[in-house]
Order: sequence, then structure tokens, then C-alpha cells
Amino acid sequence: MSEHTQQKALRLPATINSLTTLGIALRQFLAGLPVTEVWIYPLDLALCEAASNIIRHGYHDDATAHYRVCFSHDGREVTVTLYDSGVPVPEEKRQPPVIDPDAPLTLENLSEGGRGMQLIFSGVDRVSYREGEDENQLTLIKTLP
Repeated sequence: MSEHTQQKALRLPATINSLTTLGIALRQFLAGLPVTEVWIYPLDLALCEAASNIIRHGYHDDATAHYRVCFSHDGREVTVTLYDSGVPVPEEKRQPPVIDPDAPLTLENLSEGGRGMQLIFSGVDRVSYREGEDENQLTLIKTLP
């Protein structure tokens, strides 16, 4: 059976500057767990990309808005859930884009348009999204080593 769940929550302004605080909070939460930077980095990248999407696309860079983040772990996996009341993620963007690994690497191929979702999906083991009447919820889950 797993250890009891540990949790931490915070509320952040919907600004790009909040991503630094978010990354620090993630590392502080993970400090007591047997994880290395190699394990943390993809989760941090997925989390910051998800928060950036909330800020840029959900709130359209409205610095007066806020989003919430809840970190938890149960000894088996780390769960990070983001809550926002911005514009929901469109249905067609809720799955990772299919990327041709043989396609040439060009500036056009690296342009915005789904690469962020690929970062999110590749950085964690599971992703779920729930569009609510008052609040959207994006959950990222990564299995502990």
C-alpha cells in the first residue's frame, strides 16, 4: 500500500513571470522524494508549458487573472493539477499532435501550433483535462522511479 498523500497548493498570477515561482515550488515539493533532476526536468517543462498555455491562451495575458496549482504524491506517483477559469482548451488540442519523426527540422516545423502539447504529453505519464462550468482542470501525472 502507498504512503499517505502529501499535498501543497498555491495561487499564482496569470503572468509569464509566475513560471519561475512555479518551477521553484515544484522543486521544493519534490525535495524529499527520491528523484533526480533528470526525472524532474520533463515534469517541470510540461508544467510550465501547461501554465504558459493558461496564461497566453486561456487568459490572453490578463495580468489580473490567477490560476491555481495543486501538487500531490502518494509514494507511487506525483500529480500536479492546474485550475483556471479562462478559455477552455479546444477539443482538438487536447491530444498530442502526431509528429513525423522523419520530417526535416525547419523553422516552420518548430512554429507554434501544437508543439507545446507535445511537450506536455511527452514530459509525463498521463494527462487529463476536464472543462468545467466555472473552472478548467488539467492534471499531469508522473510515476515515481
